[in-house]
Amino acid sequence: MITRNRKAVLTLAICLIIAVASMFTANLIQTGFGDIDVVTASFEVDNGADSYDITYKLYIPREASEANPLPALLCLHGYQNDYETSAAYAIEAARRGIVAVCIDEFGHGYNGKSMKNRGWTTYKVQGVSDDGTETTVKTKLKGPDRFLTMMNFSTLSFFEGSAYSVNEEKTVSFDADKDGVADSSMGGIAAYKWLKTLPYVQSDNIAITGHSMGTWASWSVAAACPDHKAIILQCGEVFGDNMFDSSSIEFHNVLMLQARYDEFNYFRDYRQETVNDDMLGSGIREQFFTAYGRTAPQASYTWNTTYGSFADGTARRVELIETNHRLTTHNSHAVAAAMDWLESTLGVQSGLPSDKQVFMIKELLVMIAMLAVMVALCPLFILITNIGFFRALIIDRSATGRAPKLMSRGQWWKNAWIAVLIGAVTYPFMTQLGHGLLPVPENVFRMTVGNGFMTWYLTLAIISIIMVIVSRASNKKKGIDNLDYYDMGLSRPDKSRRLDWALLIKSFIASALTIACMYGLVCLFKLVFKLDLRFIWPFFKTFTKERFIQFLVYLLPFMLFFIVNVGFKLFGNMRQIQKDGAGNFIKCWFGNVFVLLGGLLIVTLLEYIPFFMGYGPGADLCFGTTFGGPFMSALILLIPQFVFFTYLSTWFERKCGNVYVGAFISAMLASWIVTGGSAMF
Repeated sequence: MITRNRKAVLTLAICLIIAVASMFTANLIQTGFGDIDVVTASFEVDNGADSYDITYKLYIPREASEANPLPALLCLHGYQNDYETSAAYAIEAARRGIVAVCIDEFGHGYNGKSMKNRGWTTYKVQGVSDDGTETTVKTKLKGPDRFLTMMNFSTLSFFEGSAYSVNEEKTVSFDADKDGVADSSMGGIAAYKWLKTLPYVQSDNIAITGHSMGTWASWSVAAACPDHKAIILQCGEVFGDNMFDSSSIEFHNVLMLQARYDEFNYFRDYRQETVNDDMLGSGIREQFFTAYGRTAPQASYTWNTTYGSFADGTARRVELIETNHRLTTHNSHAVAAAMDWLESTLGVQSGLPSDKQVFMIKELLVMIAMLAVMVALCPLFILITNIGFFRALIIDRSATGRAPKLMSRGQWWKNAWIAVLIGAVTYPFMTQLGHGLLPVPENVFRMTVGNGFMTWYLTLAIISIIMVIVSRASNKKKGIDNLDYYDMGLSRPDKSRRLDWALLIKSFIASALTIACMYGLVCLFKLVFKLDLRFIWPFFKTFTKERFIQFLVYLLPFMLFFIVNVGFKLFGNMRQIQKDGAGNFIKCWFGNVFVLLGGLLIVTLLEYIPFFMGYGPGADLCFGTTFGGPFMSALILLIPQFVFFTYLSTWFERKCGNVYVGAFISAMLASWIVTGGSAMF
């Protein structure tokens, strides 16, 4: 006991030292070692009865003052992100003498105004290119309100209306009397106007950048704020002039950062399966390059070439970035192109080369801190079990006199492949069904992507429960002894014939206490360093009241999944040989990773191998564009999470002798990630 506690204290101390040191250094980098003031706060948007606050993170170069105002950059994040996702562009801009502000848009981060305040329509209107001929396509949408919102990101409020019809001339007409898109900038217009009021900002020298969903918001801000100097679109959609009044709306000096492997078809001009040279020759791209008729067309256009003039705002450039959609926010080539564009359009002469960047060091340090804190959960829990109330959580299976019931090697592989195939087949369909179409109570389950994951988790849990019931019934008929509750890790040996509710409840309380300690550390980091535990995208943030309620809402279905599929399925029905030593632990961990993630790896290969071969995203080709996009690109986030969740579950099952602790802690972390900062309807 004493040796175990000493080891736990030492491990915990090392983890905390690594976390604090990493966050301290990351803060030094984001503040330019004292050359940049970083402020996190909010400002009020006064709309009378509909007033609301916009939270922001502001990067102010030390030389900025009322006597020496500087150019500014407004940063707008993408779907499922928050203001910190824009940090790469903001930090590098601030290092070059540009005031940068990153905001939380509607329904994201700490913005209390939900996504539905963007508004929606029952039609999706697309300006697309067909053999060089501009057309307008109107698509009828069906589904819950959140689906109508998410499928209308390209329906912008500067189109002057929101209920559309398409006439014979292929132009759009509007019915302004009907409800529809209210503020497609999602707070961006208000942020731009607020930015202009800052005394240390050159109010007539402001640029706008946005990623993904934020590119549509950028278009809207630019249309409403004609004094903008530049727009930088990180994976954006191109519109034809039949989609807006090009005689009254001008977009100045637009840089498009085009991801080579963009999973979303609307950022490939809808009809393009891949990003290739043909895209630049389409009619809709020609309109973009000519600034919608303000400059003469060229015989041909090429990537990474500037056309038009910075002086009159007609400069256009499409930079080809060898990355995928999500990683454009932190791609060094993309950031360098953006910094060059800002210096050309805002008149900045920093003398700092665009490829001399530090933002990724900050991201890596914060990731190291996040991993250190998550590893610290293990020794922290061991110390908590020293409290008398929790000592019963540790079950020494070697002392019970009962040999573990192991699945044969052949049967294990059979069950593993069944689990892998079920995961692969259900993931594309069940996630997207839950994302926009499943009729869940929208005022209760408000996390849009969270609904997609919840639907998939519950599907897998239900399938596993049905398979267990069928298997146990079959064993009973054959006279084969079934696993009891102790064998499945659900009860202590003296209560092996029934569910051990005391063990379950104590495990939940101890797990909640462990996660509460981690939450306290996140609050401390936020207060001292103005940073969350994350890597590129939101992971662990402090909660608003609404988001904490959502955490509790999703926790129950998530716990069911982790208890079933990462609990008694792996450590009961599919129990592997357990021996002391790191080698056997790693073997068991990797086996569990294969069972849980093998299906996702198949989906990943299905999606990206055809893409890298030049055919297009696999999900789009096999299932249609409805099942591509968000959850395909989310695999880059989901797979690493489950690798670590599986590590925790395997470690806690070995230390505690039950499946509850690992399942509860993993479910709490997963629910925290989903609800902490991502999109809320």
